[in-house]
Amino acid sequence: MKLTRRELAVALAGGAAALAQAPGNAPETPDSLAQAAAEEVRKQAAAVAKVSIPIQTEPAFAFRAQ
Repeated sequence: MKLTRRELAVALAGGAAALAQAPGNAPETPDSLAQAAAEEVRKQAAAVAKVSIPIQTEPAFAFRAQ
């Protein structure tokens, strides 16, 4: 399955939006909010890691300080 970076971003953003809108999933305490955020980052990182993008896909940029 081939996905462009934009399609991947839309797919990941759609999943996060669905989770954010789910009723009853909101933790109450700051500690549980931090734990939930960290778990969400781990899940999203795992999803991104499953997708391989060939180096030829990425544009060549040379960032230089002026």
